[in-house]
Amino acid sequence: MDYKHNNKRDNLKMKGIPVSFTPIQLHNRLNRAVWIGFKRVEQDGRTLLFLCAGSESGAQLRKNFETFAGQIVREYRFDPSEVEFIELRERAEEHHWYRWHAQWVGSAPMECHGDLVTSESSRRYLSEALESSMAAA
Repeated sequence: MDYKHNNKRDNLKMKGIPVSFTPIQLHNRLNRAVWIGFKRVEQDGRTLLFLCAGSESGAQLRKNFETFAGQIVREYRFDPSEVEFIELRERAEEHHWYRWHAQWVGSAPMECHGDLVTSESSRRYLSEALESSMAAA
């Protein structure tokens, strides 16, 4: 049993990150180490990269997306044109989804912005993608 891994999961749960996400440590724009939740899902021929910062204020994605996305693309050797970054923000029982966009120059994201997913069918698609990946694991 990997005690460190379970300890990280317990810490993430306390920070409001779903336990179905894998904990990864990144550095925010102030170069401070922070933990975020990460989940890669293959759905309908697409690679969805789910991110969740939970209640960790230093890991807020809206302030750090450019920094985090660049680190993830370089570390996991993703082709930025083949992945979609999706943020899950949970408040109480509500799920808010944000689809992040960037102009990529190599592995460096530029002009980043996140759009709230408002379409009910798109929110259902993202929920189902996340749930199906948990069932397959």
